[in-house]
Amino acid sequence: MKNQLSILFFLTLGVFGFSQNGTVKGTISDNTQAVLSGVNVLIKNSTRGVQTNENGIFEIANIPNGDHTLVVSYLGFKTREFSLTIANNETKELGAIILYEGNEILSEVFLVGEQANKFSRKKTAYVAKLPLKDLENPQVYSTVTSELLESQLVTSFDDALINAAGVNKLWEATGRSGQGTSYYSMRGFSGQSSFIDGLPGFTFSAVDPSYIERIEVLKGPTATLFGSTVPSLGGLINVVTKKPYQGFGGSVTYTGGSFNTHRVSVDINTPLGNSENLYFRLNTSYLTQDSFQDAGFKKTFFIAPSLSYRVNNRLNLSFGIEYSRTKQTNPLMIFLRRGYPLVSNTIEEFGLDNDKSFTNDDIFLTVPTLTTRAVGDYKISDQWTSQTIVATSNTDSDGYYQYIVEGAAVPLLASPDPNTQAFANQLLQQDVLTRVIDKRDEYASTINVQQNFIGDFKIGKIRNRMVLGLDYFTKSSGFRNKFSNPNLPGFPFFDAFFLPNGEVLPTPFTPNSNYRITRAELDPIFDLMPATIIDTKSQTFAAYASDVINFSPNLSAMIGLRLNYFDQDGDENEPLDDYTKTTFSPTAGIVYQPILNKLSLFANYQTGFINVDPNVGTDGTVTTFDPLKSEQFEAGVKTNLFNGKLNAGISYYHIIVNDKDAPDPTDPLLVRRISIDETISQGVEIEINATPINGLNIRASYSYNESEISSTDFDVLKDTRPEEAGPETLYNFWADYKFQKGTFLENFGIGAGFNGASEYFTLNNNTSGQFTLPEYTIVNASLYYDAKKFRIGIKANNLTDEEYYKGWSTINPQAPRAFLGTISYKF
Repeated sequence: MKNQLSILFFLTLGVFGFSQNGTVKGTISDNTQAVLSGVNVLIKNSTRGVQTNENGIFEIANIPNGDHTLVVSYLGFKTREFSLTIANNETKELGAIILYEGNEILSEVFLVGEQANKFSRKKTAYVAKLPLKDLENPQVYSTVTSELLESQLVTSFDDALINAAGVNKLWEATGRSGQGTSYYSMRGFSGQSSFIDGLPGFTFSAVDPSYIERIEVLKGPTATLFGSTVPSLGGLINVVTKKPYQGFGGSVTYTGGSFNTHRVSVDINTPLGNSENLYFRLNTSYLTQDSFQDAGFKKTFFIAPSLSYRVNNRLNLSFGIEYSRTKQTNPLMIFLRRGYPLVSNTIEEFGLDNDKSFTNDDIFLTVPTLTTRAVGDYKISDQWTSQTIVATSNTDSDGYYQYIVEGAAVPLLASPDPNTQAFANQLLQQDVLTRVIDKRDEYASTINVQQNFIGDFKIGKIRNRMVLGLDYFTKSSGFRNKFSNPNLPGFPFFDAFFLPNGEVLPTPFTPNSNYRITRAELDPIFDLMPATIIDTKSQTFAAYASDVINFSPNLSAMIGLRLNYFDQDGDENEPLDDYTKTTFSPTAGIVYQPILNKLSLFANYQTGFINVDPNVGTDGTVTTFDPLKSEQFEAGVKTNLFNGKLNAGISYYHIIVNDKDAPDPTDPLLVRRISIDETISQGVEIEINATPINGLNIRASYSYNESEISSTDFDVLKDTRPEEAGPETLYNFWADYKFQKGTFLENFGIGAGFNGASEYFTLNNNTSGQFTLPEYTIVNASLYYDAKKFRIGIKANNLTDEEYYKGWSTINPQAPRAFLGTISYKF
């Protein structure tokens, strides 16, 4: 027995000796000695890793003996790698590690722990074109993370943007070339999602959410850094895509459910060959979905290969391509009458049957879109980096497009024929819908070249973080559309009149009309029509500079200026609309942090502008417009408390827009344009991201907006709320709880939330009157099982089956209750 105990004792010592593991410790800060919390520190090619605590300290234990590589990565900073050797029972003290800020070239592997705030990602190199923390940035922006999209089983871009504070959809995504994505109201003004990785692009309604790393909604005018190629009076939407990272991984996901929804998406990331510096990632998906109404569909194929190559410690190259091909009917939007008083002023009076689409699956557009990007990031020195970007976008659309117009008989009142006038008056005494159809052959293409020099240096004891940039952008677009009415020259083609409940009204103009019309019926008609041909081109040359000046760790200021030269070649067949314009756009902001890295007080002054094309009349006269100019004053508070568990912000803004052009509300054909002298928009936005307990993530926001046309020569609009401003009040809430390890429901999670809006006028002028869309609150819920290799989830959208509407001079019925299920395999 004694010998057996001796043998066991020595075996234990042997095992203990051979299994001794080491520990590595250190502290991480930036080059101003400010500690960085939440930095990812991991042992390469292993599962051992941690994040730094609120004091920037990390410790990794149980590291096997031998040689290892320690990887330190943080969004917006250059990734650093360290070689280390671990001997038995050794603790290595690495001391202070300094990270230098840089651009987002490679997506790092982020360790998301149970205590991490998954719905908040307030570190980006795109918003300020500098790697700047949110607490240091005087500008306000909302971020929608991929983790939030996964929690909500989001399958559309519109559903993703519900989570952004103060963003409301106005128009549906039509898929048309150049402007086919949805329109949204932001701080009282309309805009589209037209930026991808900080550069202009096309048709983001086709981008699958599985390709989105996050969505950044920049609030207010942003012309100083982003120009006027895309209007951004109330905000700018930037899609940050998933990029290659170091390692191998991916997933395959299927989602299906209501409205015959089927989506398959694949995400694969892999090194190429034996290189540790060359990585490839492929995202692809296919979506097919029917409308919730009696007709309508959407089919989208999407593929996005990308490549990242770290040539050496100074040079990084990245390349990305996105190609999509969408075939879809355009969603129902009922355009309300102009230039004549409304009959109905509410949905209840209007009597719309939400199940009616007034279309046919034969009436669709086909839209291929291709975007490319190449980025070269070169570290000139520890203080300066050069970034060169070349990006292109190309899109075209072909097929039939239809409008549903209420009050389309208004133009007929101008007819010299008394019978036509009488017919028009009869139709205008009730709500009558007209189906207007045209045949589209459109294209649009852009080329964008940017050169940025990004510096981080000191003048004396004052730290400066600066971007100096040159920007060239050119856009070509055109169409060969057919829309003339053979029976009424000068009017668009229409084929049927309806009551809002779908009943067809036979008329002298449409004696053989039917609820559905087919492509076979339309082709012979449009083959005889002449095409209206227009080709336009414009180019922009710009230089900009922005500097963040740190007077102390707690106090900083941002100043910026853009010089923009715009050359509008206009319609190639119309020399009268050519013009050039030079514009300056300044910006300024200040940030004071009473509690460093936890609480900041900020204020900003931002400007924007949009060059307005001249209007060439049929008589050859040219009406010119001053550039639309906007100014924003904003102040607020941002927090990052309890080691990142509470990220919140509140701000008040005041925007003044001068010389905004708009369609004349007295013109039923919306051909004439007018200039609005001044529009004022002001409001409050609140956003909260919190992780109060382990496993629970909460996202909530509230916004209130007051907008008014304060000065104009057109009394029909004076003192009215602009239709593009959308609802005064918007709110949303989402909570996700994943049960902790060791509990009975380990790996299960639940999500629930709501979003809503106050009532608002979708049509609002003193000629037609007001049409009110009702307030609504939509409830959603999800349940999922998330294991190491797979995830299964179900989601209920609009759980209470609420009837609700969107609109911008339109009535857009929204989807009723729907159920989705998803299964994902991770490798």
